[in-house]
Amino acid sequence: MLQAFRLSYSPDPRVGNLFESIDVSLNGGEKVALIGRNGTGKSKLLQILAGRVAPTAGRVVGDGSVVGYLPQDFDHGFSGTLRELGSDEVPEHALLRACARVGLPSERLERPYATLSLGERMRGAIAGLLAREPDALLLDEPTNHLDADAREWLIGFLQRCPEAVLLVSHDRTVINAIALRVLELENGGLTSYTGNYDAVMREKAALHARQREQWERSQQEDRRLRVAAEEAAQRAAKITKRPTGRTYDPNQKAFYSAVEARMDKRAKAIRTRVERVRESGAGKPHEAHLLALEFPSIPLRSPQPLSARGLRKAFGGRVLFDRLDLTLERGARVAILGQNGAGKTTLFRILLGELAPDVGTVTWSSDAKVATLSQARTGLMLDRSVLRALGVENADEMRFARTLLGRLGMRGDDAEKPVGVLSVGERTKVEIVAMLLSGANVLVLDEPTNHLDLASLEALESALLDFPGSVLFTSHDQAFVARVATEVLAL
Repeated sequence: MLQAFRLSYSPDPRVGNLFESIDVSLNGGEKVALIGRNGTGKSKLLQILAGRVAPTAGRVVGDGSVVGYLPQDFDHGFSGTLRELGSDEVPEHALLRACARVGLPSERLERPYATLSLGERMRGAIAGLLAREPDALLLDEPTNHLDADAREWLIGFLQRCPEAVLLVSHDRTVINAIALRVLELENGGLTSYTGNYDAVMREKAALHARQREQWERSQQEDRRLRVAAEEAAQRAAKITKRPTGRTYDPNQKAFYSAVEARMDKRAKAIRTRVERVRESGAGKPHEAHLLALEFPSIPLRSPQPLSARGLRKAFGGRVLFDRLDLTLERGARVAILGQNGAGKTTLFRILLGELAPDVGTVTWSSDAKVATLSQARTGLMLDRSVLRALGVENADEMRFARTLLGRLGMRGDDAEKPVGVLSVGERTKVEIVAMLLSGANVLVLDEPTNHLDLASLEALESALLDFPGSVLFTSHDQAFVARVATEVLAL
């Protein structure tokens, strides 16, 4: 259905190739997940397959199949009705039929887009794709920002739909439920595995164990041969050493020299064998870097850095919350939970002073230093390098910033890349580093798990567990909430 050969892509000459000479195939009705660390090029690969971006090298071959492509954060900054979100170019009957497929009432198409829940927006965007009757759906992290109900609906829909699906996701639950094959983009190459995410991890663990065992055997053989070569050389040196006492016979010098030559020859042969074993032996298997984070912060003296009393907020006659009280204790990690549209981000904006409540008060302690992470991930200057965007200037600050970036998997030249060429996941990491550098003792995080690869997500979890200040966050990742939160406020 969809094939690509020898694909390479470089977003910028200063960055180099994200991937090189990879082959991709997607068969009719197949459900495939594309995984990999942030910045490996997953989104670019989807854009190339969808015909939105030209590869640096290689070609995409189709059989006339229609491809529907949904980018990350497809609706960012959009204003208007759902119909105007790219679905006004299709026949009315096709759009209505597609809405029925995704369970979206047709009257939702005419409502202002901003009034719809994120789940409804996702259904509308997918309906816009289905109205064009695609043979394949290319979906880039479609579960971002979705609450539990919307996520469950999306999983069920993708399981049942007859179209082929290529899905980029960091959500293990979604991949396990949908994928029958997994493609992993890693170190510039693409590997295909049969099965879901758990099956892939089991296969990779077994492969790594075999490679490790083979490498250790080759190291043992290397050591054995080197010892044998050294022993042979020492015996050769002893052969022509002049004996003491009456045993010395000058007429035997030629005999001893011949024996020495044979021993030397044997030692050289063993050394040659050592080199051959090293060349043909297994290389040391790649060990994934263990990512760790630390949040250097100014200690909190106040036992309650935040207190909110009697908060009420309504929009257009719809009350989001009323008589809401919230106390953030020192050292607490409070998760704000609720369905899409319940008012979690609105509550954050009120607490941060960006939006006034209809009723109620918000009080911060004088020693509270707050750092925030917004859903939009728009806190960086796109035309600047990572280090410049972080505002580091002297050598000590640069070294510290590089260390923090490295702990999130962004190493070496990554710090010199323009922010504009980074993936959304990489930008999230840079904003996390900006929080680290701020020395904040209170963190307000709006969906921090969105876009992060699994290794970075686990590093963030560990860091928040060790953070000495207070944390207020929202997330739809149930595992993340269960591990990190000490308290839950459900809207």
